[in-house]
Amino acid sequence: MKQDEALKLFCRHAFGTDSPLEEFEKLSSDIVAATAGLPSALEAIGSSLFLVKSKKAWRETLTALEAAPHKRVQAASEKSHTNLDKNERQIFPDSGLKMDNSHVTSHSSSMSRRPPPEVFLSFRGPDTRRHFAKFLHMMLTKAGIDVFLDEKDLPKGNDINDELIAAINQSIISIVVVSEDYVSSKSCLMELEQMLKRKDSESHTIIPIFYYVDPSDARRCKGPFARSFCGHNDSGVDAIVIRSWKSALCRIGKMKAYHLHENNEGDHVNLMEEIVHEVKQKLNKEDLKQLVGVDAHVKRIMEKMDVDYRNGQAVKIGDTREKVLGISGIAGVGKTVLAKYIYHQLRHMYDGHSFFGKIQAEIERGNILSVQKQLISDLGDGNAHKFNCSDEALIFIRNRFKRMKILLLLDDVKDHEQLSKLVGKLDWLGLRSRVIVTSQRKDVLKNIDGAETFVLGLMEKDEALTLFCRHAFGADSPPQKFKDLSRNIVAATGRLPLALEVVGSSLYLVDSEAVWRETLDALEIAPHDKVIAALAKSYGNLNDEERQIFLDIACFFIGEDNRIPYYMWDDCNYSPSKSILALIAASLVKIGEDNELGMHEILKNFGREIVRNQNQDKPYKRSRLWDDKALRVLKRRKGTGEVGPFGLEFGDGSEGHTSFDCDQFDGLENFGFLNLDRVNSQGNFGDRLSSLMWLDWPGWPKNIDFQTLNLGLQNLVVLDLSWSQVNKDCSGWKLLEEARKLKVLRLTGCAQLIATPEFPASMELERLILEGCSKLAVIHPSFGNLTKLVYLNLKGCSCLSELPDFGPMTGLKELVIDGTSITRIDFQEGSMRKLKTPSACDCKHLTEITDLIRCLESLTYLALDGSDIVTLPEPIGSLEQLETLSLKNCERLIDLPDGIGKLTSLQVLDLSSTAINKLPTSVKDLKDMKVLRMRRTFIREFPRAVLNLEKLEEMDFSLCRNLEGMVPDEICGSSSLAILNLSDTQICALPACLSRLSRLQKLDISRCYKLESLPELPAGLIIVR
Repeated sequence: MKQDEALKLFCRHAFGTDSPLEEFEKLSSDIVAATAGLPSALEAIGSSLFLVKSKKAWRETLTALEAAPHKRVQAASEKSHTNLDKNERQIFPDSGLKMDNSHVTSHSSSMSRRPPPEVFLSFRGPDTRRHFAKFLHMMLTKAGIDVFLDEKDLPKGNDINDELIAAINQSIISIVVVSEDYVSSKSCLMELEQMLKRKDSESHTIIPIFYYVDPSDARRCKGPFARSFCGHNDSGVDAIVIRSWKSALCRIGKMKAYHLHENNEGDHVNLMEEIVHEVKQKLNKEDLKQLVGVDAHVKRIMEKMDVDYRNGQAVKIGDTREKVLGISGIAGVGKTVLAKYIYHQLRHMYDGHSFFGKIQAEIERGNILSVQKQLISDLGDGNAHKFNCSDEALIFIRNRFKRMKILLLLDDVKDHEQLSKLVGKLDWLGLRSRVIVTSQRKDVLKNIDGAETFVLGLMEKDEALTLFCRHAFGADSPPQKFKDLSRNIVAATGRLPLALEVVGSSLYLVDSEAVWRETLDALEIAPHDKVIAALAKSYGNLNDEERQIFLDIACFFIGEDNRIPYYMWDDCNYSPSKSILALIAASLVKIGEDNELGMHEILKNFGREIVRNQNQDKPYKRSRLWDDKALRVLKRRKGTGEVGPFGLEFGDGSEGHTSFDCDQFDGLENFGFLNLDRVNSQGNFGDRLSSLMWLDWPGWPKNIDFQTLNLGLQNLVVLDLSWSQVNKDCSGWKLLEEARKLKVLRLTGCAQLIATPEFPASMELERLILEGCSKLAVIHPSFGNLTKLVYLNLKGCSCLSELPDFGPMTGLKELVIDGTSITRIDFQEGSMRKLKTPSACDCKHLTEITDLIRCLESLTYLALDGSDIVTLPEPIGSLEQLETLSLKNCERLIDLPDGIGKLTSLQVLDLSSTAINKLPTSVKDLKDMKVLRMRRTFIREFPRAVLNLEKLEEMDFSLCRNLEGMVPDEICGSSSLAILNLSDTQICALPACLSRLSRLQKLDISRCYKLESLPELPAGLIIVR
């Protein structure tokens, strides 16, 4: 055959289309060339690679073909050697060519020579277009399933033979492909009757597939089926036999079935994958061992969906009403794989089920109405319905399926708006129905009442290495030669499953260490092309403002307190709060426990690659510059107004400062952010920095002449001079008068700063950070001018023994004084009414908290860890909004006031490593409490006062070596309890009612040597120590 014709024939068998997938284009051409264009070879090789997505398998096939005729050609070829022509015989030598039919059984095979088949496949051969049954048989066989394939029709007047009856009786599952002409075959009808006899007499599963026919026609014996029965009647078949056949067809039509029709024309592959998965599940051939690192995820999701899940199997659906669960995470993290596994574990337990993959892509190709029609068809209504719009289809869905118990998997939903248009608010679901939605957005279910969420994170290191090795080596661990390179590549992928798979596959059979090192070097700069393509879709869904903020974070602000860049973005007329929430919802950015901005390493590299590609040959025209490219632009005086944020970082540990003349910054007048890491500068800036909003100048030179520099920082909102040699007499403090818009002043780690500078009366400063200024002892009286201050950080100012006057600080919300030398916390009455989170940890000299703490009416968080206090003032009960009280490591704290019971909003109480030996009875009133930690305290008996707190989720009494006796029965009143830690205590017995704590997941009783026996434990317990 000609090359283009040969390629088309090969692709029809390999892909079901006339052309190859883009990523297999070259491999397809090479394989076609290796077969010399012989049709039989093209068909056999193409069929053997059908649905094989692993490039390594394709490369193996090509390598084998180039050396000799491939075994798969020999096994799949339908021609014997005697039927080949002269040219074909030159390609296929005689030895071993005859078709291996061990995986296929037909009428001519002897059942006595083979083990009983697992699956009996019944279909009407001429009637299944596009070789559907052939491909289904191939997929089942590749999955290791023994299939009896009935390919021959029955001669007139004959009954089905004993071999067919034996095959049906010995098989575990029968698959019936009911097509338009299926009923015209007497053998098919007889097989159908035999399957139903088997089903009625013993355990036998029948899986019907309606192939371009309406299941309702089968139930009513109408349409093409009626015509076929008329034909049988005309040919003299007995009426009683025909009635029996009709009864059999009617029963099949009423069964839960797969349905192929015009509306899901292109979805054959997904449907066949579902069938294979169901068969494997019913034959117990599929389990979590085939996946890596998902076992814990499956258990957690099943719990969230109220499914009784044991020993890797879903046992029972809870009696709760409907449950909707969203699985979110960045592109390539494995959401679809996990969701499909859950779906296939549950689907057999429902009246109707539908898995719709890649919804975004489907909607882009068609419209929401086409997806809704598919949903209607999948859920069991095979009748063709006409709708003028998607709203009409949604009304039909709400009314038609509200009494059914259904399971839906909606994969790759763009956002909550798309979900709402597709299926509404899902308030139409029937009792015990379940819906799984995958999306990159965490807020996809924001309009669904009671929805559960599950954020799928990165793989653990060992699991990531296993997944990579399976694709790179076909084994769970690397050879010694590639051990270090494998670990480094896994780290460079950020442990993202998609990256691990595509990079691993690209290195399969590659034995060159040089190639592996090149791959590693490339990954450390930018992600793999396929990963970039996946992430680009998420990036493309952002608006322009969100994209700019995403790129700013990727290039400059990872690890930065998220609240500080807000000031710069706000000055750019952005809406940073809204944009950051959108980026978090899209799983592109995260906020850490300490408010730091973060993102996956692969996302950081992706964002930086976007900037690098803006002008590859002319970096001075890029929107952002950093590292060596920024340095090169300055040295070559190539600055342009197109550059925005600009970073010079010299983190190589070299001593001294790199120096630049001010005129080297010519052309860079649109700076928004400028990082001058240990840079010295000379000359006069003039108006070159007039647009600058954020100056980050760590290691500010001590003797720089600021008057000469004339920085012109009138638009500055953030000034960071951390780790500099500045002191109270530094001439640079004149900047504070010049920068009238300044909102943030950060002086972290300025070890020579003994006293703060004078703060001008005109300052509108909102955040002052003096953390780690270890010699700071004096705060200038002008501190009172900072009336708009909302955040003050004095952490680690160990020489500071007195706090400033906070009287004017009416807007202060956060106060951090950890590690200072203060002895007393006292406030003026009426001051700091907005203070929410004071932290005074590790203040070793702090001995007193005055009664005026009652004035801090807005407090939600109070941490006094490691202080020298003995008790708390009784008025602490006035803090009605307090949610967290942490007193751990206060070793002299011996009791709590009764007023503690008035903290009606308290959720977390940490008393670990204190001298407390009992709790006041008033703690019984802490109805909102979720966490009680009393690790390493002197408590003697289990505190009964907390045992009926219904919201309590965690109790930790570990290392309480005086705690003895029984855990009271009243603990069963703590119905939300999930974690109970009693390790290293003298507890001697657990209550018999413990099994009623259905939410208990972790019970730690390690080294409880007096505990002699265990009662019945809760079924959902995951960890027992």
